[in-house]
Amino acid sequence: MDRVATVLQCQWRAYRRRFRLTGNLTTRNVGLLIVLAGLGAIRYFQQLPLAANQLANGETARYEALLIVVFLVWMLPVMGESKRSITPIRLVHLPLTTTELFAIRLGSIFCSPLAWIIMAGALALAYPLALAAHPFMGIIALLIFLQLGLLVGLTVTDLLHSGLARKLLLVAALVAIAAGGFVWLGKRAEWSASLKSLLPHRLAADAAVSSTPLSSIGVLVLFTVLFALLARWTFKFTLHPRAARRSQAFTFFGVLQLPGKFGGLIKKDLRYASRLLDLYLALPVVILFNVYLVSNPAPSAVALFLVVAFLFPLCLNFAFNAFGLDSSLGLDRYTLLPLSTREKLLSKNLAFAAVMIALYMTLVPLAFWKLGTRAVVLGFVELIVVWLAYASIGNTMSVKQPFKMQFYRFASGGSPVDALMGMVSGSIPALIIVFLLTRAGSEALWASGAIPGIALLLLIYLVVFYVSLKRASRALENRWEQLRRSLLD
Repeated sequence: MDRVATVLQCQWRAYRRRFRLTGNLTTRNVGLLIVLAGLGAIRYFQQLPLAANQLANGETARYEALLIVVFLVWMLPVMGESKRSITPIRLVHLPLTTTELFAIRLGSIFCSPLAWIIMAGALALAYPLALAAHPFMGIIALLIFLQLGLLVGLTVTDLLHSGLARKLLLVAALVAIAAGGFVWLGKRAEWSASLKSLLPHRLAADAAVSSTPLSSIGVLVLFTVLFALLARWTFKFTLHPRAARRSQAFTFFGVLQLPGKFGGLIKKDLRYASRLLDLYLALPVVILFNVYLVSNPAPSAVALFLVVAFLFPLCLNFAFNAFGLDSSLGLDRYTLLPLSTREKLLSKNLAFAAVMIALYMTLVPLAFWKLGTRAVVLGFVELIVVWLAYASIGNTMSVKQPFKMQFYRFASGGSPVDALMGMVSGSIPALIIVFLLTRAGSEALWASGAIPGIALLLLIYLVVFYVSLKRASRALENRWEQLRRSLLD
């Protein structure tokens, strides 16, 4: 244990030194972060007395919702740390056993202050349990539930190193989201009840209010032990260097051929984008919207416009950190291409547009069937306008605030406040378009004043995009070496 403690101490020093030298957080940013975090904390703690009142009456709906939020948020420090100070693969040359390396991997999560903040917020759920029928059993179940969330995050993170496991996880997630959407929208009470009885958050809630809390805790412990063994087993995959990659000739991106001088660069960026976890957050939105179209006999076209607007914040880091998935060697290859700096930056914008169009195309078949041609065309126009807004802001941020992003991880870096302000600014045209189309009504979209307003908005953001591309490319010429240093592994 002394060796593990020594390595963790070095981890903490390295993390603190890196955090101090990043320079991303100014005094203004810190103040805004405190305000935003305070608002979220206030909203969270407002739910605790309400959950306590429900638990006192034997109801667990609000408490279960809080458990789900904590379970999902708990994965952020596990999967969102883009580059840990010392990865386990760099420690294999030391005289440490696999168990000790796993303990270091587990302990390094708590180097981040985010992990301690999440833990403190999660332990605050003990307050509602004080009014439950079995408060002591409920607290035990809560602690086990938190351990389960941590182990699930570790397991998923390690499984992402395997190509087959990534495909299986994606299929499982798609099936689970679609099934959950059909159950929820179809209000299948009998399916929902039988399914919820085996879910971890339901077991943790039942331990506090049911007449048989030990059985719920027993099943929860069984799940935790299974995931502990699974996390320990999958951890071994991360300790060995990756094998040489297979040829891309027979894969989707190997077959895909894009025309034009930007075709190869866009294809490369699309392949990189498919390895960034942030973009997969859009899949639940896409699937649930399609489920909504299928299950609703008279869906609203406004829902399509709102979904289009909501897709962009989920792809925020790909737009605002265009070079983040490249490596320093990759930037060296850019210098060999017969392209100007403006054209290199434009290729990144076009790759971002291709990602958003691909997401939109997953909505088109059912939207065309249920909503008609008008809604689909206007949704695509909205997509282009919002893309221009996000790309305009992203050009500047990609040059001034670059940071390294890792494959199969959530992006972590840059100024969160600047990203938030950029997201708000980029979403303004989407709000304007939704307002214009909502006021026009679905029956008079073409004849109303919404179309000239949208056309004017498109023209304005075309000019803004051109100016942004011109200024950002000029700045990129002067900051190319700085960008290269920020992408060092």
